[in-house]
Amino acid sequence: MAKPQDLPRQLALDVLIRFEKAGLEKLKADSLLQQAFGPHPQLSDQERGFCRALVMGTLRRWLVYDAWIRQLTGRPLKNLVPAVRCLLRLGLLQLEGCVQVPDYAAIDSVVQLAKAMKQSPNTIRFLNGVLRSAQRRLADVGFEVPPSETDLPGYCQARFAWPSSFTESLSSGYGVEQIETMAQACQRQAPLCIRVNSLQTTVAAYQQALAAAQIDFESLPDLPEALLLPEFSGSPRQLPGYEAGWFYVQDASSMWVSRLLNPQPGQQVLDLCAAPGSKTTHMAALMGNQGAIVAVEPNESRIQLLNENLQRLGVTCVTVWHGDGLNLALAHQPQFDAVLVDAPCSGSGTLRRHPEMLLQWKRMDLTALNQTQLALLKQGFAALKPGGRLVYSTCSILPQENTQLIQRFLAETPDAKLEQDAQRLIDTKTDGFYAARFSKK
Repeated sequence: MAKPQDLPRQLALDVLIRFEKAGLEKLKADSLLQQAFGPHPQLSDQERGFCRALVMGTLRRWLVYDAWIRQLTGRPLKNLVPAVRCLLRLGLLQLEGCVQVPDYAAIDSVVQLAKAMKQSPNTIRFLNGVLRSAQRRLADVGFEVPPSETDLPGYCQARFAWPSSFTESLSSGYGVEQIETMAQACQRQAPLCIRVNSLQTTVAAYQQALAAAQIDFESLPDLPEALLLPEFSGSPRQLPGYEAGWFYVQDASSMWVSRLLNPQPGQQVLDLCAAPGSKTTHMAALMGNQGAIVAVEPNESRIQLLNENLQRLGVTCVTVWHGDGLNLALAHQPQFDAVLVDAPCSGSGTLRRHPEMLLQWKRMDLTALNQTQLALLKQGFAALKPGGRLVYSTCSILPQENTQLIQRFLAETPDAKLEQDAQRLIDTKTDGFYAARFSKK
């Protein structure tokens, strides 16, 4: 068993080994971390934060460390057992300085974890030797990285752990500098961003509450209800007014989508892909709870979460429909003044928060996603009144899900007029998001 002070590292290692043994498929780091924390209520917020930093940091740099391990050992990765691979990645993360740990502690912590796992003396010597070689290499010449000018995909994989195929998929929509800037932004965990809920309080009042709690915040000029909490690392439930519904955790780029749709008090609005309710509740706030929003969601467990958020935030103008947006049965089509199609997507714009997605990239079926996205867009547009407006959005930076799909929709929908669209890139403050607003002729 790990010593009590080593428990965060032991839990991090357990989560990483689960990823490794599952072939990295379909697992979500946040869910696995919550499962790991469950039997250990004694963990402090600082210990949970350290464990999270170890897991997310390793997932974020996974492909980089795999390349380093191959260079250091001269062995194919498949020749090392999953536990050893994960132990080496954890050690490299700490040696690289992604978490604030002295080099001696980084190496010793891996050795102690290996001993607790009853690894053989030969394995322990191997781990110690490889990590000491990495320590010298990092202090001297570093590791090999292809030049970005001639091999951007290889450069991004070697420096930022972005799979070559992922970088290639971006090349039709972005330049070298844009891609490198986004990849660099994804090397750190995203800060917490919240939306002040105007149904329960005001931005000024909530800023005063944060100041009274000595929590630093930063306003974002184009989104008055957004507050960035760059230094906060605890649970959002610890923030002032959580139970009273004073705020909702939501990235600023996501808030931009509802503002682009601009629903008005008294209007009839359709939210075709509603749960967990970030944009649904934002639209209700923008409407002052006046009018009606129909929120469609096919998943029962997500409906429960949606209803909890509606209740906590004091939203009363939403009716939840349990159904599939692809097979929407409306009595009197078209009947909505505004429609939001926040389509299921690759989630590539949220890599700062979900670095495991890049490890699952090869299994992403973009063709099937595109078919669903286009079908939802057409369904939502069919429910829109003439003269109404529709916003299609994704938390993606891939042209295939965004601009290219919109061109297909316009070519097949003669009564749709594109009013404006924009792609928000990943940066150090916000996720990557795309949104396009249409009107119906």
